[in-house]
Parts: sequence; structure tokens; C-alpha cells
Amino acid sequence: MKRILCLALVLLVFSAMWTACDSTDAPEETAAHSTDAQTSTTTETLAPEETLDIPLTADYEGYEFNILSVGNQVFNDFDFEEESSLPLDNAQYKRKVKVEEDYNVKINATVTKKHSTGRGPGYQAVNKQVHSGDCDYDLCIIAGYDVSTLAYSGLLYDMQSIGGIDLDKSWWDRNATDSLTVQGVTFFTTGEITVSDNRAAYCILFNKQLLANYNLDSPYDMVDDGTWTIESFGKLVRSVSEDLNQDGMYTQADRYGLLVWDDSVLGMINAAGQRCCTVNSDTGEIELTLYTESTLSAFDQYIDFAYDQQHAFHYQRVSEDTGSTMWKADQALFWTKLVHELPELREMETDFGVLPYPKLSETQENYYTTISPFNSNFVCIPLVQEDADRTGVIAEALAYYGKQFVTPALYDITLVGQSTRDQESEPMLEIIFDNLIYDIGYYYQIGGYNERIMDRLRARETSFTSMYDTYKMSASALLKVINKQYASAVAEWKTDTVQ
Repeated sequence: MKRILCLALVLLVFSAMWTACDSTDAPEETAAHSTDAQTSTTTETLAPEETLDIPLTADYEGYEFNILSVGNQVFNDFDFEEESSLPLDNAQYKRKVKVEEDYNVKINATVTKKHSTGRGPGYQAVNKQVHSGDCDYDLCIIAGYDVSTLAYSGLLYDMQSIGGIDLDKSWWDRNATDSLTVQGVTFFTTGEITVSDNRAAYCILFNKQLLANYNLDSPYDMVDDGTWTIESFGKLVRSVSEDLNQDGMYTQADRYGLLVWDDSVLGMINAAGQRCCTVNSDTGEIELTLYTESTLSAFDQYIDFAYDQQHAFHYQRVSEDTGSTMWKADQALFWTKLVHELPELREMETDFGVLPYPKLSETQENYYTTISPFNSNFVCIPLVQEDADRTGVIAEALAYYGKQFVTPALYDITLVGQSTRDQESEPMLEIIFDNLIYDIGYYYQIGGYNERIMDRLRARETSFTSMYDTYKMSASALLKVINKQYASAVAEWKTDTVQ
């Protein structure tokens, strides 16, 4: 019925104008994610042959194009009404004005930071829109947990089916589209239309002064020659330890090789080229691929030094702010963080650098970077649209001019120019942004592994296998439900599209 309602609305407009214990099989390897055809954000200019294959101008008669951004962590991409002295804000304003003038539309943005659970505010907003038949939002940028539920609930448009949007263009992230397309349809993805993907990327910070003080090898050189591995990372971490107040104990008053962020353990597994879940290339269904030799190796190698209380400090057991305080006081060589937190460190007196997460081994071809499950946001289009083709044109234009205006400001000025303060960070950011991993298993919270793995780290537990076994059956059961619901959503979509 909702599909019929959607089509009726379109015709009207045109006429007017999911725990049991199970034995674990021997782990099987999954191939590391290929990144041969990268479309993530870099500062390179558009290739001459790549064009914007939509009308460069159109008259949509002042239509108010409404965008909703809501999630655990939101980034303002469109709510700008005047020029700004801040380069990123000004670039986003320039992009907005350009599209408004070229297509005679008014872009309105609703930006709300609210907790996403899978059926949180993002899910509720789109669900309400579809079932009421009202087009409250033309385009949404919604938290990964919520947008995943929307997808298999049949509440979103297949973005590959919308006129004007070409997901093969470089202003859309091919990694995201490949990883998030299920059973042949792409209900959500990301690209240059938003800065949320880059800013939700994992990274590792290092204190350049401490590196020099302890006469340590440069991790930049290690990245360049392919020797930046979990093992070499651990050796550097264990090179720094100092009882600053000389009380015979290691506390937040002392110096460490590493400030440990809980989420970093997810990043280490992804950095080994492994994923909680992947989409089977033959069936198009989501399948559990977490338990592999590489996963176990990455976990074991990381916790070996991350649990070393003389060299690594779990600051979140004290408070979230403790990490920032210790970092700014030069109390750690490394800190595992998110890219979006870099601007908050501009006032730090000591120079620091930015690194991708390390490889599992030197034989691994690429460095891989996690897009934070909790902080992720994805672009989607609600099923009910007044004019889907118009939505496609505006979305494509916003993504295209996002690559031209917004990405250079984020990359060259906000991150490299103002935050990291060293030229060597630029190629590191390129590596990070060109090798993003979108782990669909974490977004769908399969088996709750996105939290259960971190629970291992929080409790300093060493057995990955027992944790995996505990939740394997429930993970498999949930996957069956999701794949079945996805099949129904896709079948309904394809049937109604043909009609």
C-alpha cells in the first residue's frame, strides 16, 4: 500500500505539473577488501572526461528541498545562510548557494544529534513520512544503525534507480556502494555530498616531540615502506613508559606509549582486511565472516600490548576527557581516535602527526580504515517522493559540488592546514580516506559483536573465540531474518518499479 501511495503522489504531482553456545568451526580466511578502484575523498581534480551528466541548470520554481541529518554524531553539511570566516563552513555555504541558484530551489536542513539504536529518531522520521504519505524530507543523512533498519524494512528508494544519480561517479564512494549494496539494490551509501564519512574515519595520532625524545623510528617511514604493522606499532608503544610522579604506580599522572580507545579493537580487525559481515557476491545476502585466522591474529597481537598497564592506559575507565587532558600534556606517544576530533587539538603546543591503522603483516597490500559504526551516517532517500527525478538531480549536484568545493576545504585547510600542522600528514590522510572499510555487520549490529568485541577490551579479556561462540547462534538467526526481510523489500521494490 505504501508503494501505491508513493506512486499515486508522484502521478498527482505530474498531473498538476537478532543467545546460545555453538561449536566454532575452524576459521576460514576472507579476502582483504579490494581498493583498486577508489572513489574516496582526495584533493585530486576531476578527470577531464568525468562530467556531471544532469542538466547544469533547471527551474524548480523555488521548491523547498528538505534535508534531514540525524544520528549519534551529526555533521552540518547544509545549514548555512551566510558566508563564514571558517573555510569549511564557507565552502559548504558556497556549495549550497550554487545549487540553489542553478536549480531555483531553497535548501533547508534539519540537523539533530539524537541516539540511534536501529529504530531511533532517523528510522522514526522516515517511517512516519512513508506511512503518512507526506514528503517531509527529500533527502536524509542518517546514522548507520537506523538507516540499516530502514533498508530492510522497505522504506527507502534504491539509489541506483533514481534518475540523475550516478553512483559510479567519483563524487560517490565506490567502497561504500560495493559494501552496502544488498541483493542488488543500494538503499543507502555515501560520498562527497557529506563530510560525515571522512570525519567518522579511525586514525592514530602520534606525538612528534616524544618520538624525537625517545629516539624512535618514524612511523611515517614505516607507512611508506610497508612496514607499519601491528607488530611494529606494538614495539613503539613499548618504547615509552615513565612514572612521572615517581610514586611507583602507573596512573593517569604518568606517561605511556598508548592511550587506548575502546573502539580501536574494531579498527585493528578491519585493518587486517577482515569484516564482521560481508555481502556474498553470488547470493547478494549478508553473511557472517568475522571468525578468521587473521581476525584472531589481529586481536591477539593488539591486546598483547594494549593490556600492558605499564605502556598502555585505558583512559575511558576514568573519563572521556582524561584522554584529551593526557594527550595535550604530552603523556602518550600514540592515541587512537577519530578524524573529526583533530580540529579540537589545534591549540596543542606539541606537534603531532596522523597515521592509518597498521597492517596485520608486511605482505598485506593495503592499509584499511574503519568508518566508525557508532558515528557513521549514510545518505538515503525516503520512499515517498514528490518528484524522485528532481531529488536525484539535486542530490547529484550537491555531491558533485561537494567534491569541488567542500572536500578541498575539509582536507587541505581544516585538517592538514589547521589541525595537523605537518606536510607528512597529507599523504597519510590520503591513505586513510582512500581505503575506508564499511563493515555492514557492525551497522546491522549482528550478534552485537560491535559491542561484544569492545567488551573484551574493556574487561581485559583475552579469549576471542569464547565470545564469538556465545553469540554466533543469535548472529546467524538475526542474519536469516534480515536477509529474508531484505528479499521482501527488494522484491516489492522491483515489482512496483516494473509496474
